[in-house]
Amino acid sequence: MTMDDLKTMWASIPPATPEDLSGARRRLLDGMHPRRRVVTVPRLAIAAGVAAGVAATALVAGTGTSAYAVSKSPDGTLTVTLSELRDPEGLEAELGKAGINADVTFLAPGTHCVAPRFTGVDESYGGPPVGPEELRKQVARARSFKAIRGGPGAFQIFPEYIRPHETLVLEFSDGENAEVLWRMGSWLAKAGSPVKPCVPAALGGLGG
Repeated sequence: MTMDDLKTMWASIPPATPEDLSGARRRLLDGMHPRRRVVTVPRLAIAAGVAAGVAATALVAGTGTSAYAVSKSPDGTLTVTLSELRDPEGLEAELGKAGINADVTFLAPGTHCVAPRFTGVDESYGGPPVGPEELRKQVARARSFKAIRGGPGAFQIFPEYIRPHETLVLEFSDGENAEVLWRMGSWLAKAGSPVKPCVPAALGGLGG
């Protein structure tokens, strides 16, 4: 392309208007200093509403002491957090307020309650010792194991698996381990079956 050709092309381009120059300057400044995104009041209100909804879903109400706390989610699931093994009667009362009839025992390390203390709804309680395979089958069939799930420092109770007038029996002992705060045994006692007081015995002793 010759110099004459370039002159001809340049002459054919119309001169820029003031509006064109203003727009180009504005785009240049925007590129150097990006504009802040403005969040309007309605958008903030919606965000706050969503956050409140998430909090309500996670936790409706929580009660308890420094040793334990009981919270209830909108679907009825209860979450119990234990930091100390004390005041079992207080924990029973809190669970009772949430609609769960419970019998709670806190044991010394290395002990358990001699069984049977009650008539269980499942064969997993009070029966003769079984092998690992049969034990897995019992657990799969047992409603008691569906009613409660444990985790580090806390456990969840699912009331839909507990029938009217049944008692949730909970036995806790110190885990004697920095990573295992406590060990828990949990069962459901049949409606109308009284739960006898716990008679502690060393693990490996009679009963269980």
